[in-house]
Amino acid sequence: MAKYKIIFDRNSCIGAGECESLSPEIWSMGNDSKIDLKRATPRAHGIYELEIPESSFDRQRLVAGACLSGCIKVVRLE
Repeated sequence: MAKYKIIFDRNSCIGAGECESLSPEIWSMGNDSKIDLKRATPRAHGIYELEIPESSFDRQRLVAGACLSGCIKVVRLE
């Protein structure tokens, strides 16, 4: 089964909230009016990553496509 990873550039987030409305189990609005990627691992400054199963791929690809600032990417790991 393939695995995927969400790569989220929080620095570029404008806090529109499309991701949270489409997938509240993974995304939430932070106290600073920017989105947080729940359970994510911080990488470089402002970049967060979260591995997701194949069953979440279609939903998160939809989320990435709806992001107004383009700060969400979903990539295949295998």
